This record gives sequence, C-alpha cells and structure tokens, in this order.
Amino acid sequence: MRLPRPYRRLVQCLAVLGEEAPLQWLGELVERVQEVAPIVEAAAEAGLVVWHPGEGRVSVAGPMRLLVIATMSASETCFAHRWAARHAQGAAALLHRAAAACGPDEDLARQLDAQARRLAAGGRPGQAAELARRAADVSDGAGPAARRTADAAEYALRAHDLAHARRALARLEPDAAPARHRALAGRLAVLEGRFGEGAARLGEACRELRPADGPAPEGLEAAAVWAVEARWLAGTPVTELRESLARWDPPHSGDPYWEGERRCLDAVLTAATEGPAQGLAVLAAGAPSPLRRTAQTRGRAAVTEAWLRLEAGDPEGSEAAVRAALGAAPPAAGDQVREMALTVRGHALWLRGAWGAAEASGRIVARSAVPLWRSRGQELLDLVAAARGDAVSQSGAGGEEPAEPSVPGAAARLFHALVTDETAGGTRTAALLRAGEHRLGLDVLSGPLLPWRKVELARAAVTAGDGALAAALLDSLRSEAAGLPPWVRACASWVDARATALTGSREATARLYAQADEAAVSFEAAAPWYYARYQADHAEFLAAAGRRRDAVDRYRAAWTVAGRIGAEPLRLRCAAGLRALRMPGRTEPFALTARETEVARLVSSGLTNREAAARLFVTPASVGFHLGNIYGKLGIRSRYELRRWWAGRNDG
Repeated sequence: MRLPRPYRRLVQCLAVLGEEAPLQWLGELVERVQEVAPIVEAAAEAGLVVWHPGEGRVSVAGPMRLLVIATMSASETCFAHRWAARHAQGAAALLHRAAAACGPDEDLARQLDAQARRLAAGGRPGQAAELARRAADVSDGAGPAARRTADAAEYALRAHDLAHARRALARLEPDAAPARHRALAGRLAVLEGRFGEGAARLGEACRELRPADGPAPEGLEAAAVWAVEARWLAGTPVTELRESLARWDPPHSGDPYWEGERRCLDAVLTAATEGPAQGLAVLAAGAPSPLRRTAQTRGRAAVTEAWLRLEAGDPEGSEAAVRAALGAAPPAAGDQVREMALTVRGHALWLRGAWGAAEASGRIVARSAVPLWRSRGQELLDLVAAARGDAVSQSGAGGEEPAEPSVPGAAARLFHALVTDETAGGTRTAALLRAGEHRLGLDVLSGPLLPWRKVELARAAVTAGDGALAAALLDSLRSEAAGLPPWVRACASWVDARATALTGSREATARLYAQADEAAVSFEAAAPWYYARYQADHAEFLAAAGRRRDAVDRYRAAWTVAGRIGAEPLRLRCAAGLRALRMPGRTEPFALTARETEVARLVSSGLTNREAAARLFVTPASVGFHLGNIYGKLGIRSRYELRRWWAGRNDG
C-alpha cells in the first residue's frame, strides 16, 4: 500500500500504536509542527485516520491499521515501535521496545519477564504469554531464552490459547528442559482431547521432576495436578489417583493459580467418591485468603462450584455460581473460564427447561478454539435437539469427538442416548449398556457424582429390562436420599414405581407414586421436562388402573409443560393418551370455554386486547385473563402460535 509522503510516517506510527493518540504526540513525525493539524485533516479526508477535532485525538481504523502494518518495511516498523514505546505505558511500552530491539537486550528481557509474571499472577495469562515470548526473543543466551519460551507456553496453556502454546513448544528444544517440555506437551495433548497421551507424558514428567532429596524444581506442581486431571478424564479410579498424587508429593509452589487448581481438583475427586455435597465442602474449606485470589482463580473455583451444584441437582444454585464465574473473569483472563462457565450454564438451563437459552450457550462454546470444549458445546446442542425431537449431529452426541475416549465424553454420549430414546422411542441405550466402550459413561453416571442423571439411567435400565442394573441404581439412590434435593427424590420414587409396575403389585406402585407426589415440591420449576415425563408415566399407570379422570388431569399437566418448553415428542405422547381416553379435540387436551373460544377467535383475527374487549363489552383486563387461560390450556406462548392453532382448528 503506497501512502502519500506527507503523512506516511504519521499513519504508520499510529497503526503500530494501536490506540488513540493526542494530537501533540504527532509533532515529531512531521517536518514542521505547525503542519500537524492540516496533515491529520487531510489523512482523515482520505479515510486513513479517524480524527475527533473536539477531543484532539487521532487513531487508525482497524481494517486500515492491518493493511498499513502489512506493507511497512523493516526500518519503518522499527521506527514506529520506537516511537510507540516512548508514549505507551506499562506492558505495552515494553512490547514496543522489544519489537524495536535489533539484538539481545537482557535488561529488557528481565523487565518483560517480571511484567509477564505479574500479569499471570493477576489473572491475565494471555498477555503474559505474549510478554514472555518477546522476552525470549531478546534474551542474551540459549538458557534464558529456553526458560522464557517455556514460560510463554505455560501462560498460553493457562489461557487455553492452543495456537500460541503450539508455537512456543515448537521453538523450545526438548533437550534444553526435557521434563518441563514433556509436561507442557502433555497438558497441550489433554486440551486437544488426547487424554491417554497427555497422562503418559505428564506422568513421565512427574517422575523426572521429583528429586530424591532437596527442593522440588519448578513445574512439578503443575505437572502433578494436570497428570491427575488427565488420568481422571481417561477413567482412572479416584483411589489410584490419590495414591499417585501422594507419591509425587508436589510441594505448594506459592503460586495462587496452582493453589486454586489443586483445590478444584481435590473438590472434584472428593465429589467423585463421596458425592457433590462433600466436594462443595472441600472447595469452600480450601479457599485462599482474599489477598491471594486472582480473577482467574476465582473464576475457576466458581465454575467448579457451579458444576458440583448442577450435578447435586441444584440448577438455580449452579446458575448463581456461573454468574459469579463470569463476573470474576475479565476478558483479559482469556476465554477459558467463560467457556467452562457457559458449558455448565447451558446444562443448568436445559434442566430448568430454558432450552432456547441453553442452545445459545452451546453455540458459543461450540466455536471454542479448544477441542475439549468444542465437543462439550456440540454435545449440549445435541442434547437440546434430542429433547425437542429435532435432528441431531451424525455422531449422536457431539459433532466432533475428542481424539480419545474420556469420562465426560462417554457420560455425555450415554446420557444423550437416554434422552434420544425417551423422545424418539429408540433402543440405543440398551445397546450402549452392553457395549464395553461405553463402560466409562456407565461408571460415571452410576456413581455418587451425578444423582439426577442416575435417575435417568435407572429409568432406561427398567425400560431395557436390565433389572440388576436398575435395582443397584435404585438402592444407591435410596441410600443417598437424605442428601438429595426434593425433586431428585421424587424422580427416584417415580422410577422405583415404574420398576415395581413391571414386577410388583398395583398397590405398591400406587404407594410409590404417592411418595413421589409428596416429594415433588417445586418439581415443575426445578426440572420441567422430568416433571412432565413423570406426570405422563403416572397418567399411563392411572389409565391402566381404570382411573380415567385422574389420568386425564396428569396428562393435561404433562401436556402444558411439554408445550411450554418445546418437548414436541412428549406433547404428542400426551395428546395420544388423551385421545385414547376419548378427550375432545384431536390435538387439544383442554376444552376451551365459550368465552375463551370467542376471545381466541378475535385475537387470532389480529385484534388487540382493547379492540377485542370492545367487541365483547368487557374490560381489556378480562381479555388478558382469558388469554392467559387459553395459553395455559393450549401449551402456547404467543399470539402468533394462537393464530396457527386457530387456523389448524378451523382447517380440521
């Protein structure tokens, strides 16, 4: 790109600076200071700069900035960075100085190194990685350069910036620091979904880093924590993981980031053996002092809390923890906390029936640069689609599988099959329960960490005729009843009733359904899809027992909730049940009153509430009241849906 000579240097320097600059800074870039304003005005007219005359500040627009930088020569780039270094502040000034350096500058490298450590400790690993990379570029000697390159990879991994981490590891010679290189490569493999490979590399690094005597070297704590996490993801039993952690005995480095990581890992391992409540207690007990908390450690702890609360069956508490995580992690901390938080939030929203919002969270996470989180986002999208009865991705649970099987992935695939079979009447679950490659998912879903999903698995085992698995799961749920939320206890009694209906007496089944009714306080609000399915199953039992009126009431309750959340297969199932009981209307489980029918007719014709009220000689508030009843009876949420229903009714 050829720029006119009078303002070529001015535009280049502003492009490199990358932010607005006061007009007085530009005097040294032109031959005569008094010509600054006319040159800036001419550049603004040419579309090269953005000028706010009233504020006296100048900048280069984003697209133009990239174009200018791409066409600059080496000498022009060096001059622009030297100019920017004089005016920029803090880390930005150091970066410009490093970019303008013509050779090694160890004093500058030490300044960059110290600033990178401060940024990392402050929860800004992405910026720290860039500073460490620049420090390695201007280091005087291969040893300091290798150490700073390893630091750049470390900070990039903390920020989940995999592209930056790969570049740093490619520059780092394995022979310079073999154990640390192996540990960093192992962590990268875990984030890319290669859990077995990552666990092996990290385990080797821990064995090499652990000294026979004397202080442990830098990097042992990081390698040990990630090795345990990788092996947990790969399905290693928790008792074995705790033994490995005790054998490596990594000392506390004093880094707040790793203190937070160890606390979250300890909470997860505790929850996997003793249940979510104990995991939450460990997470709260090990909290560092407020002075040692950073935005990133607060965000990670809040995400772990959100996940444990979700698996404990508390979606409202989980969403509150997610809000805390998103508020604790500023954009400078990277996207990793945000992506993890949105994954948990999406599942909490799905459980609460807010499937549109859950889908929005899944779409954001599915665009992640990290394969591990990208697959989790796609799994969430497929889960929403399966519950709605829509088409899902070809892989069944996640359009992009991680490179190796994992505990979360196997559990997600199995749970996805459960939901799909429920909505589409398939038999995938029975096949998965017998398949060895899905043993990981079965072990996780039947463990103490996931009580509300264990209900789903027990119901599938009952449907598939696997009485032994169903009995084991139900016994486990009964033993955990005291620590379960009311709605999970209600679901456990519901599944127990289904199992009893196949093998026991009608009286025993009715007694279990009555127990479920007693425990179902706020059931509809906490987990509406589960509530609607429970009511539909109960209705089927009552219809078989000859209690038609009670069955109709249950079907109506299930119909309303299914229509509200968009569970179309369940809604059709309820409609079929009502038709079998000879209820009026092919797709209308509730009969509208004469007044409600008149209101529906007028509103469907396009009249407002006030206009309809004038036709009926009532108040607009009365029309609104009748309209609310109509929406509830028909399971719809808008005038548009009401118009569609009215058109279909008249066509039928």
